[in-house]
Amino acid sequence: MAKYYIGCSGWWYKDWIERFYPKEINEPERLRYYSQIFNTVEVNVTFYKLPPEVMIKLWVRKTPKDFIFSVKAPQEFTHQMHFLYAHRKMMNFLNALAPLRSANKLGPILFQAPPEFVYTESTLKRLEEFLNNLPKDHEFAIEFRHRSWLNEKAFELLSSYNVAFVIVDGPLLQPILRVTTNDFAYVRFHGRGKKVWYYYDYKKEELQSWADRIRKELEPSVRKLYIYFNNHFRAFAPKNAREFIEIMDLQPTELKRQTIQSELSRFSILKRTDKHPI
Repeated sequence: MAKYYIGCSGWWYKDWIERFYPKEINEPERLRYYSQIFNTVEVNVTFYKLPPEVMIKLWVRKTPKDFIFSVKAPQEFTHQMHFLYAHRKMMNFLNALAPLRSANKLGPILFQAPPEFVYTESTLKRLEEFLNNLPKDHEFAIEFRHRSWLNEKAFELLSSYNVAFVIVDGPLLQPILRVTTNDFAYVRFHGRGKKVWYYYDYKKEELQSWADRIRKELEPSVRKLYIYFNNHFRAFAPKNAREFIEIMDLQPTELKRQTIQSELSRFSILKRTDKHPI
């Protein structure tokens, strides 16, 4: 049975206060609170700027030992260099994530290709050169934003390098459930907003439809599923992620509900029966 990692794309949003975070929780303690409810997070801040090492070490200390960080690669590699001549910078980026890896908390590295990165024989070759230089002992996933990449040659390339094709639910491309690695699948829920993608609250029936498809089409093919909600406006992401966990009937052996007081000195643990691993 596949192990599920379900969470949100980020945890630091101000408009989550009093919608997800109790107002007494200050910014440094948000991750600790978040990690008592979800078992993973997708780090998006690294897309814009690499945090200092001391901050990454704090992430390790503030989260449970089995908590997983998937990390978004810098836009410099994807949006500025378009995967060209990025190997050395990529290795420096991975080295900076060493505290997560040493603690066994590093999940997939996510590459988000820009919409202008269009499939051609030339860009396919460029991507292959980039993937060929990636270390084999990490997990990698790539999200395409142009429909031209939704073809068999691209899928075969990802499969040959054991890189996951990121399955997305959003307004730009039609969702395609394609598995390109036996190890894991990666799913991102962006929302279906028209002007702003991420301003969207999924309906229960929409989540149920996705749950059915994931159970049937993805779970039998992989060992792990990473599922992230990126519809962060007004705390829709944590709301929908929790609803999705309930719909999937996924309950960890110990579901920790953290009751945080002003001094963050007391915690309440709610134990629930284990049905499926999350």
